[in-house]
Amino acid sequence: MIYFDRVTPMGCCQWITTSVLLEGKVGSHGASCGKKVPPGMVAKHRQIAEDLRAAIRSGEYPPGSPLPSHLELVERYGVSRSTVNTALGFLEAERLTRGVPGQGVFVLEWRPVRVAVSRYAAVLEPGGQLGPWETACQQAGVNGAMVTIGVDCVLASVEVAAALGLGEGAQVIRRSRHAMIDRMPVQLHTAFYPADLVEGTPLAGTAKVVGGVYAAMRAAGFLPAAADEKVSTRPADHDEAAQLGLRQGTPVLTVDRVTRDESRRPLEYLRMIIDPHRIELLYDDLPLTRS
Repeated sequence: MIYFDRVTPMGCCQWITTSVLLEGKVGSHGASCGKKVPPGMVAKHRQIAEDLRAAIRSGEYPPGSPLPSHLELVERYGVSRSTVNTALGFLEAERLTRGVPGQGVFVLEWRPVRVAVSRYAAVLEPGGQLGPWETACQQAGVNGAMVTIGVDCVLASVEVAAALGLGEGAQVIRRSRHAMIDRMPVQLHTAFYPADLVEGTPLAGTAKVVGGVYAAMRAAGFLPAAADEKVSTRPADHDEAAQLGLRQGTPVLTVDRVTRDESRRPLEYLRMIIDPHRIELLYDDLPLTRS
């Protein structure tokens, strides 16, 4: 578990990157059975996966294009259909491909989007059309969007109340959103706001908040000045896996963020569930001394 405290949305002077490699279980596709492979040799299903993976990353099979059919791969490698299925299962688990029944296996947009904490500085001013996620996708050259799933008024749980400095059972506005790439969810966002704070603002409405939440806060008269983030990882539950198109139990990143104003008053508590194959979190320009 990694904690990032008091990350201030400022510009980027230098980058400090933290890479986390998550290697999850791939279910039956990852199982190896039968005879042992002699030292120095690579199992056929792994060789097929390595060859196709290299071809995808080199651009031989660009996003949206189909891979060779099962029959073509069976004939090319002289293996059984089950061996080909196992190899393709590795690629699907890595979010490189997706099988479409009756059509074939297609390459996904696999380039990860780098999401830097400094992205917030560019969208603090009201009037912009792109929020932080859409800005990051534009910079990465991928088709990204933030889609509002639902907005409602609920009673704060113990966890939400503590994060927002409210009493348990206080009314809060809950906004659920999906960060998309090519119309596929890659992040699940659930944000909570004190109801009396955001009443009458776009944050309490059901429409998409154009230009990002922070710009909407500023337009409403309260300035986001700092954020505390907690980053961790755990297996995806059934609902999260279904929404992200993952197998249940696949590792996901979780980010809990509390945004505060200059007086340290909590403005927002945000929970993010992230597909780590598609997102790189970059914590740049972190202060190393206290002012």
